[in-house]
Amino acid sequence: MSKDINILLLGQTGVGKTTFINSFANYLEHHSLEDAITGDFQVLIPATFVYMDSLTFDESEINIGIPHETEQTKAVGESCTKECRSFVFRINNRILRLIDTPGLGDTQGLLHDEKNLADILACISQYEHLNGICILLKPNEDRLHILYRYCLKEILRHLHVDAKENIMFVFTNARATSYQPGRSAPVLRELLKSIQGDAQVSIPFSKENTFLLDNEAFRFLAIYKNGIKVRSEEKADYSRSWSYTIKEFQRLIERIMKCEKHRTTNTISLNEAQQLIRKLSRPIGEISTLIQKNIELIERHKRNTPSNNNVKQEVFEQFDIELIELSYPRTVCTNSKCTKVIVVNGCEQIDYATHCHTRCYLTGVEEDLIGDEKLKSCAAINKSSGKCIICNCTWKEHMHITYELRKFITKVTVSSNAVIDERLQSLKAEKEAILDACGKLAYFIRTNSISPVNDDILEYIQHFIREEKQKRNNGAQNDDIINGLEGLEKEYRHELDAIKQMMQANATNSTSLLSIGQVFDHVRDLYHLPLYGKQIRTQIEQMKRMQENGRRNREQSVQLSNKAQSSPVMIELKKAFV
Repeated sequence: MSKDINILLLGQTGVGKTTFINSFANYLEHHSLEDAITGDFQVLIPATFVYMDSLTFDESEINIGIPHETEQTKAVGESCTKECRSFVFRINNRILRLIDTPGLGDTQGLLHDEKNLADILACISQYEHLNGICILLKPNEDRLHILYRYCLKEILRHLHVDAKENIMFVFTNARATSYQPGRSAPVLRELLKSIQGDAQVSIPFSKENTFLLDNEAFRFLAIYKNGIKVRSEEKADYSRSWSYTIKEFQRLIERIMKCEKHRTTNTISLNEAQQLIRKLSRPIGEISTLIQKNIELIERHKRNTPSNNNVKQEVFEQFDIELIELSYPRTVCTNSKCTKVIVVNGCEQIDYATHCHTRCYLTGVEEDLIGDEKLKSCAAINKSSGKCIICNCTWKEHMHITYELRKFITKVTVSSNAVIDERLQSLKAEKEAILDACGKLAYFIRTNSISPVNDDILEYIQHFIREEKQKRNNGAQNDDIINGLEGLEKEYRHELDAIKQMMQANATNSTSLLSIGQVFDHVRDLYHLPLYGKQIRTQIEQMKRMQENGRRNREQSVQLSNKAQSSPVMIELKKAFV
């Protein structure tokens, strides 16, 4: 297992995750507050806040750092962080990774929290393990926001029970309550009690896993670096806060290092299953279409070739595909006016000719899925109209692609008509197996999602029907293929309806529901299909590789000066990171 130290930060909007990360970088860099005043100011995440002079009540807006595309600093009440990002510190040839997450319970409402929650769970699944799960809270909160309670419960529900030992409670702005949790303590105990009642899991809340921090010294540095002078007595308070918080930081890291690593492979993540099912949409749609076309080619061959048992060899045509990997994601339009029919290796196919954003590094987009909502943030999409500035089509008709498929026709030589019949039956059996598996997976998505989702696989089949009709308009003689695909669409709808009826009939029987383990079993069955299983798996693995590249783009390696190697915090961390 990796020796990286991965620490996940969770918290309500405005609790201080940004200040936590910025402060940590400055504690590592500098020996004291006085040293930090004269030294370089570390700003990993940009921020904006208002400083009020305690004597004159004059207000000044303090801006620090240069905004990254995943942050905004101006909107009051909204999370500064729009999606998960990681900050990597190298200590003793080991990596300490702080994983920043969007704030929960912000002003944009429950639906936005659901998206943030999905992003957090997707982020968790990309790491082999977590060492610490830090839940940041403010002291003296009389209540925990209802949305935050909901989201916190959802995150804990998707973690394996062993993760409870890795949970740390970190109270921010603790100087105001003399470094005590204050009124937040009974509220937190009540929340943990309700979780224990619901899930029969007891999450500890004690001195050992509770930490009281105050990062006002960082805000003082921001004020000072903006040219505002602070009275000497206030400066002394900030200096004491710096010293106290450093000790709490050290205690926090020491506690985390003593915990067993929480293996994310042990995490029962509904999100992981959902992500995999959605990744299957394009490969399944493409392979189902390919199978249907090959069935039509064989049946056409049988209609046009007289039966002759004395013939030693039979030659018939079949479509095949070649996957061409892209080294970067590309935003393309799927509207018929933005695509064109081309002939490659004697095979007509649709070319996504309109590259609306040739190299689109927008993070968090579900790859190879038509109309992913995060495409609204693509540089090619006008934010007010939702239309593409290149092709004028809506964002719903666009997708991120990570590979292209080149179709070609092969000549298959067999010894007899009987072998052709065997091939035909194998194709039909594989088609039925795909329909059966995908029907169950689609219903799993429907029954386990908080908000309704589209049946992506069905939409892909409809998309390929539209493409074949576009080829027909261009002169292709493919009516039998279009009829076959329309029949495939009807079969798939029938499969979904049959499963839905079965689930309704057994609504009171929880054993009839598809478990997460069964989801992965069905996916493995798809990978082992004799004709096209390997191709489905290859396409999924390409998407995963592109997702991994996207994760690396979300990471920022923090460069500290040589002086940082002798700071008190660094010295203690080096002892712990042997």
